[in-house]
Amino acid sequence: MRLLGGSLTQLLLPLLRKGLPGLPESLKNVAQLLKAHRAYLFRLEERQGIWYASQLAEWAKEDVEPQIQNPALQNLPMVESGYGRWLARFLADRSVGGPVATFPEKERPLLEAQAIQSLLVVPIFVEGRLWGFLGVDDCARERAFTREEEATLRALAGVLAQTLELWERTRWLQLLVELSPFYLARFSPEGRLLYANPALKGAFPQGLSLPLSEALAQPGRPFTHLSRKERVVEWTLLGVPGPGKEALEVLALGVDVTEREEAQAREARWNAFRRNLLRVYETLMAEGLSDSIFGLILDAALDTIPSAQAGSVTVLMEDGCYHFVAAQGYDLEALRQVCLRPEEPLSLTGHREAQVFTWQDLMRFNARLDPQRRRVMEEAGRVRDIKAILSVPVFLAGERKAFLYLDNFESADAFTPLDLELAQAFASQLGLLLRRLELEGALQHLAYHDPLTGLPNRLFFLEKLAQALQEEPESLALLYLDLDGLKLVNDLDGHAAGDEALRVVAARLRATLRPRDLVARQGGDEFLVLLTHLKNPEEAVAVAERLLEVVRLPIPLRERVYHLTTSIGLALGERGLGPGELLQRADLALYRAKGEGKDRLAFFESHLQEALRREMHLLEALRHDLEREKGLWLAYQPIVDLKTGKPVALEALLRWRLASPGEFIPLAERHRLMASLGQFVLRRACQEQPRHGLPVHVNVSPHELLDPHYPAHVAQILEETGCAPENLVLEVTESTLIPDERGREATGSLQILRRLGVRVFLDDFGSGHSSLERLAQLPVDGLKLGQAFTQALGSPPDPQSPAARVVAAVLALAKTLGLQAVAEGVEDEHVLAYLKALGFRLGQGYLLGKPTPLYSEEE
Repeated sequence: MRLLGGSLTQLLLPLLRKGLPGLPESLKNVAQLLKAHRAYLFRLEERQGIWYASQLAEWAKEDVEPQIQNPALQNLPMVESGYGRWLARFLADRSVGGPVATFPEKERPLLEAQAIQSLLVVPIFVEGRLWGFLGVDDCARERAFTREEEATLRALAGVLAQTLELWERTRWLQLLVELSPFYLARFSPEGRLLYANPALKGAFPQGLSLPLSEALAQPGRPFTHLSRKERVVEWTLLGVPGPGKEALEVLALGVDVTEREEAQAREARWNAFRRNLLRVYETLMAEGLSDSIFGLILDAALDTIPSAQAGSVTVLMEDGCYHFVAAQGYDLEALRQVCLRPEEPLSLTGHREAQVFTWQDLMRFNARLDPQRRRVMEEAGRVRDIKAILSVPVFLAGERKAFLYLDNFESADAFTPLDLELAQAFASQLGLLLRRLELEGALQHLAYHDPLTGLPNRLFFLEKLAQALQEEPESLALLYLDLDGLKLVNDLDGHAAGDEALRVVAARLRATLRPRDLVARQGGDEFLVLLTHLKNPEEAVAVAERLLEVVRLPIPLRERVYHLTTSIGLALGERGLGPGELLQRADLALYRAKGEGKDRLAFFESHLQEALRREMHLLEALRHDLEREKGLWLAYQPIVDLKTGKPVALEALLRWRLASPGEFIPLAERHRLMASLGQFVLRRACQEQPRHGLPVHVNVSPHELLDPHYPAHVAQILEETGCAPENLVLEVTESTLIPDERGREATGSLQILRRLGVRVFLDDFGSGHSSLERLAQLPVDGLKLGQAFTQALGSPPDPQSPAARVVAAVLALAKTLGLQAVAEGVEDEHVLAYLKALGFRLGQGYLLGKPTPLYSEEE
């Protein structure tokens, strides 16, 4: 096929030089070259299953009426308007042309209304999808267009498609960069700022300085830098290599992690609060209640709040005065002489929560004291250069009973909002210890109850369980609950929000159970439930199902709504069984429930004990072999060209000396070994790739892909092993790329990997969550039809069966999106023949080749 070559350069030059603005001139050139009266561009769009055509651009001779304003040519439904033949030919990448008089009758009226005698239109594909069509009209004569004329028009359509594709990508990329909350910049090798997006300009109006030298020294390798000034920013710097491998410029991506760092610091402070408070109660349990408990509370507060350099505690006594009962940094014996009446303490504003007072407030307070008490306070050092006092009143039954004072000698604004929260928390604990009789009752409560939720604790629960096992072992059941999703609450809103979620769940569990049942907090996010007086096991199942339901209810916290679930292990009581044994059985059942997918109930069965022993043995052996890189090897299964029968790629499959993949892969997932296993497989596959010379497919677990450093790990392994990026194909599951926050992070990692030259395939396609719209946007190069669909075809396959229709649809979808399609699980000659006839070019399965190592492990 020839082009009208002498004029082709002149025809395309406006588009090549100007991009889309050069389209009108190119339309004029092509019309004149083809001796046509009009040239035009139409957009095709599919909306809710209907294809619409709209004219976007046109050139017309002076003596020909333009049609660009013709309303009949806007949003024209192709099939419904009689142009289904055109649409079918466009989708098949075929043209429509010739005299209008030869067209089907239903197509002619609209064309004749425009005085068209002959036409030629060719489809335009952008990024593998039908985008529109380009055409010319002859309004004076009937004519058949030659192959050379069609080739010329297609050449213009091809350049136009490339221009549109580049425009689409540039437009969305520019919009993304401009609207991104991340800081994005480009620097010259000399350090001059070439570009900064609005987010960076807003955050650093005075400019910024980054250590570009390491990125310049190693072009192509990302370098991470953490800057701490007003904000904490994590920077990734990348030197862009040029033809000589020198850095042409440096790209910088900054993520503001200030809130994350603050959340971590906040979590550390609250952990210190819990540790210090635990020591207080351990002392209380060991030594009993005494006045020293106030000193312990004060010491714990000072240790938890670094801004507090001294402090004291006052308590309202029977004489109607506040007396100092504890002090740190002051002479307590001297302070004990001071009697402060209720109207005299520093809380002149009557505050009910933690509040900071400055040295000016302290001066006004001192002025209200008589000379004798002021002298005692001064001798005790209580007024010595204090710049700020954090004052927290303690209320019981609406009456102010005590004060916790924390002092700073350096700055009036030394105390932060978090300091106030922690001081309030200590004051709340102090309130539990005020009245002696109440304290003794509270002491017993603290010994047997969880301070966070108010539920009985493990100690109390085990005592009641032991008693019930002695009295009615056959009519009781033990439920062991473990919340699923609490870590997300802690990660997003901190442990204070996580604690609130625990309190909500605890209240729901307590409200759901019968009065005679007992719920306790085991610790962390685990709860125990004792059901007694059961008539049959079904009663226990009914209660467990209710508990599953109430935990699933939404939990509104602050500005978010969380959805937690729980896994439940159930064990029935038996005569002669001790509390520890029954608890272990319920724990094993819980382990099973979590292993089966969480948010469910599982019963204890005797074989679980042996299964746990085997799992622990395999886990220890797997960790040992992984550290030594012994006992693990790769088997390769070919991906075959179905026309030639020859392998075109190999999939690397991990094998282990002690268990099948079906056993040790889930084991690794449960015990967080997938990242280490994945790194082993990737490195070994890249090392062995030169031995077989084919592209190698490697499976990637969600744990790996969700690691933000995974692309850097892949790049490092490729460089160290010398494996070319184009020889590596990563297989990921659809579920890893669901459209939530984690899925977006995983998609971003894949985009980076593809820019490195690594290809990406969707594995086990059809079993995940991707919508067609989502799939069209994913950064993938191919997909593998899940073997469940292949095996469901039957032998011989029935083309009209649901399974066959699904398989055909997947293939059509892959072709439409420009993706390679691999049929997995090919194990039958009839199925193989059917897949080949259907149009699959690639296949994989035991019929085509079994997984085989390149060499024995001993080599």
